[in-house]
Amino acid sequence: VQRERDLQLTGYLNQAARAVRVVCTRRKELELAGRMQASLLPENPPAVDGWQLAASLWPARETSGDFYDFIPLPNGKLGIIIADVADKGMGAALYMALSRTLIRTYATDYPDRPDLALNAANARILADTQAHLFVTVFYGILDPASGALTYCNAGHHPPYLLNPNAPDPVRAVPGRGLALGVIEDTKWTHETLRIPPGTLMLMYTDGVVDALNPLEERFGAEQMLDIAQENLGCSARDLRDDLLTRLQQFIGDEPQFDDITLVAVERADRQQ
Repeated sequence: VQRERDLQLTGYLNQAARAVRVVCTRRKELELAGRMQASLLPENPPAVDGWQLAASLWPARETSGDFYDFIPLPNGKLGIIIADVADKGMGAALYMALSRTLIRTYATDYPDRPDLALNAANARILADTQAHLFVTVFYGILDPASGALTYCNAGHHPPYLLNPNAPDPVRAVPGRGLALGVIEDTKWTHETLRIPPGTLMLMYTDGVVDALNPLEERFGAEQMLDIAQENLGCSARDLRDDLLTRLQQFIGDEPQFDDITLVAVERADRQQ
């Protein structure tokens, strides 16, 4: 009887050891996937005369469904993207990599029309995948010389324009359509606005406003905008850093459940 128990115990220990090896291998694979995915993000925002750009992404897991990008375009223009895949884990990470690659590819084909770039990317996503996922995207094409931003919003949270010299110092960028990957015959349109000197544009993903503290209270858009108003007239980096610091203080010891991404684009004030 003792020998039978010893054999059973040995079997259980061998099974546990195999399970631990599988978990360790899985963890290493996820860490590698996370490093490879992080390498797709811009190492640093580009230097643009008269402008400051700042961005950060905090993944909730080893891999992320969020991404941002800066795409050099002809005639000195710059494509600015923030996006969020509506899922988590490895599937969302692969969908993120596919979406980012397709949008980058079509951005160069349509350097003045963000809507056509997203139309083409959407058609390709639906033709090549059966993942039943979707990705929200805000894609703007900035002309640094004039301050014009031609943009298309595919289901993403509208960015905010922060201008201390305007009668309405905080206002949302209008216009919002369906996300990419939902239906094939979606057609987006584009709009153009001008970013005046001294103005900052704040872009963000769900993870910012949906972040929870230990009391399960949401951070919320109102608190985000209150902090943004406290930073009116500050630089893009200062706003990003203060917002992330305050967000981290709010979250405290509560586990992060969603990716957190911020992009800030500031046009320098002529008087400075």
